Amino acid sequence: MVKFEVTRKIRFGQTDAAGITYYPRLVEMINDIVEDFFADVVNFSYKEMIVETDYGVPTVNLNVNFKNPAELEDYVVWSLVVTKIGRASFSVLIDAKVEEKEILTADVKLVYIKGKGNIMKSHPLTDHVKECMQDYLVEG
Repeated sequence: MVKFEVTRKIRFGQTDAAGITYYPRLVEMINDIVEDFFADVVNFSYKEMIVETDYGVPTVNLNVNFKNPAELEDYVVWSLVVTKIGRASFSVLIDAKVEEKEILTADVKLVYIKGKGNIMKSHPLTDHVKECMQDYLVEG
């Protein structure tokens, strides 16, 4: 099992008056790592997926456990592993750390869809997407 990792610096615009990361920005960063995973591992960028081919991977369930604040100019290491691959959905576990300090963990379920607006429907994950996720699948 391999972890997908990305490091991000906390910017001024992501913090509140106390100098800690405003929690909605952390939720945006959870989505960012999923987007990066698709671009870097699945080789299916959000532009190609959503704009060019009418697919998507909206979050249908999100459980976040905020553990410690991330502060201005911290370098946060975001890690993603796949916990489940279903017919048309998959789940990932994301954690964020600054060195050894845990910032958050997030259990995220996403569904693979085709279409937009009122015609969005779940769609079976392609063999390519499933194959790309296999190396990141946690045995359980």
